[in-house]
Amino acid sequence: MLNTEKIILPSGIEVEIQELTAEAERTLTNKADVKSGRWLNKFISYAIVSIDGKKYPDNKGDLINALLDMKTGDRNYLLLQIRMQNYGDDLIFNYQCPKCGKTSGYKLNLREMLDNGTLKVYPYRSDVPVEVETSRGIAEIDYMTGRSEQWLAMQNELDTIQIAMAFCKSLDGKAPEYSEFRKLLVKDLAKIRTVGANLKGGLESQIELDCLECNNSYNVMLYQISDFFTPITSLESIGQ
Repeated sequence: MLNTEKIILPSGIEVEIQELTAEAERTLTNKADVKSGRWLNKFISYAIVSIDGKKYPDNKGDLINALLDMKTGDRNYLLLQIRMQNYGDDLIFNYQCPKCGKTSGYKLNLREMLDNGTLKVYPYRSDVPVEVETSRGIAEIDYMTGRSEQWLAMQNELDTIQIAMAFCKSLDGKAPEYSEFRKLLVKDLAKIRTVGANLKGGLESQIELDCLECNNSYNVMLYQISDFFTPITSLESIGQ
């Protein structure tokens, strides 16, 4: 019998999660899942018992769709809770400073960071989607979702137009299309990206690290740290 836990996401959705089996880790290295951008949703799905009381015993597709429809800030929070339930609160890892190129070792307590606000959880705004006037009509800027994330992950060569598209719910009343976004002015794209990037809601997964070698600071996404998903770094390896 797997242990379960109920959590409330920043949006108010209640999710019941369970311990992961080794099967969940296999999706992290499945080439087809990684290439298609499906790996993260499949990984999370192994932990889900129910979402707002609804269970998905026979239809994995419905569960994946429910995860894709979740706001990114909720998904970040959910993934953090899954990580702490299965691997513990401590995140021990090595990371190469992008400024000096040297590697430093870190030990972070994720629960403490969540409790003291180092990991920031923002309330969702009630005035979203936000309307932005462009040279080709009104662009509706919305919170990113799992669908936005997966769409970005599937792009072979991500460009600035696609990043702007990921923030948009519609352009001139129509679903975003690359051909139409190419006709926008660069100042339109800049405005869309700026508004979208500042639309905070749920858990912000970016943290700041201080390089122990050059004393400079830099930002990193929690989920870019390999030990977040499959912890292998020991305290000895970072000299603590």
